[in-house]
Amino acid sequence: MSGFAKLFGKGKGSTGKGPTPQEAIQKLRDTEAILVKKQEFLEEKIHKELLTAKKNGTKNKRGTN
Repeated sequence: MSGFAKLFGKGKGSTGKGPTPQEAIQKLRDTEAILVKKQEFLEEKIHKELLTAKKNGTKNKRGTN
């Protein structure tokens, strides 16, 4: 039965103690900062791709594929 316990999350490793509230808040802030940076990067990439598509769409029919 221990194999099933590990499979469904009731192994010996789970003691039930989580991070302190301060640690959890700090981790969430770090995660938020990373996600904001990713969002800004992807929005800039989208902007560049749209400009390229508009440029190639009007002049170069081969470049749009």
